Amino acid sequence: MMESPRTEDSGRPLIECAAVCKHYPDFALDVTLTVPENTIVGLVGLNGSGKTTLFRLLTGLAKADDGSCRMLGQAADTLPVSVKEQIGVVLADTGFPAVFTPRDVKRILAAFYNGFDPEYFDALVKRFSIPPDKALETFSTGMKARLRVIAAISHHPRILLLDEPTAGLDVVARNQILDLLREYMETPGRSILISSHIASDLENLCDSFRLISRGRILLAEDMDVLRDEYGYVKVPASLARSVDLKGVVCRKTNPDGSIEALVSDRQFYLDNYPHVLVERGGVDEALLLFEGADAVIDRNPETEITRKGKETR
Repeated sequence: MMESPRTEDSGRPLIECAAVCKHYPDFALDVTLTVPENTIVGLVGLNGSGKTTLFRLLTGLAKADDGSCRMLGQAADTLPVSVKEQIGVVLADTGFPAVFTPRDVKRILAAFYNGFDPEYFDALVKRFSIPPDKALETFSTGMKARLRVIAAISHHPRILLLDEPTAGLDVVARNQILDLLREYMETPGRSILISSHIASDLENLCDSFRLISRGRILLAEDMDVLRDEYGYVKVPASLARSVDLKGVVCRKTNPDGSIEALVSDRQFYLDNYPHVLVERGGVDEALLLFEGADAVIDRNPETEITRKGKETR
């Protein structure tokens, strides 16, 4: 699978969440997040971790109780039309009415977006073999997903917000959508924030990722650093006291006394503990360990920056 083709340095932030909080009776979100231009950032977390709440705040569907969400420098809950037209959105479990056809979708998009490109829309519909005059209720899950992404990018926005755009799709449909997103990013000055349950999608598409758990981003890392330097370590109970675990990102102690850990320096453990299982770390390993961890080190540097900023005000 192709990796992200971008080589430009990341630029100014297109998406900014500064200590943004949203409280519900049984859940609280407290997130700091920045997405610079020319980057794709993946947001990973289990159901109920806060991903959808964050997307609702960024799209203005919900208002923060504290902190701020900004899109292209403007407050997300009061975006002017000129800024909204520079954003494309795919939210989980949303779509167009079932009786609509792609031709109906095209007409609606043309009415809403000054920058809508009908020729581009038609070309993508044809490329992905989407029948333009059939009702969406007759479409497969993959066809509906492809059409949602086509609709989100056909007005050439600067930002894409994609909440689970490949959920429930087979590998062929997922790859088609991921390739389309790579093509979208070939134009400089754009950014994508995407969530997915499928680790391979994020690892092969994104420049960096944010792991969100119980409403907080606990790990922010470049994807190549995760692949090249992080590791999954499993220490048997008999060696638990002799292995240096001070540098772990998070760890989980199992009922049998063995320890599983996510470490940021895989090579250290390979060099010093030949009798310990050490494997390459990835998004799945990070997610599973953070969710079951009994010790976690917050490795979101953006949160630290916000804390320091608050202390100086």
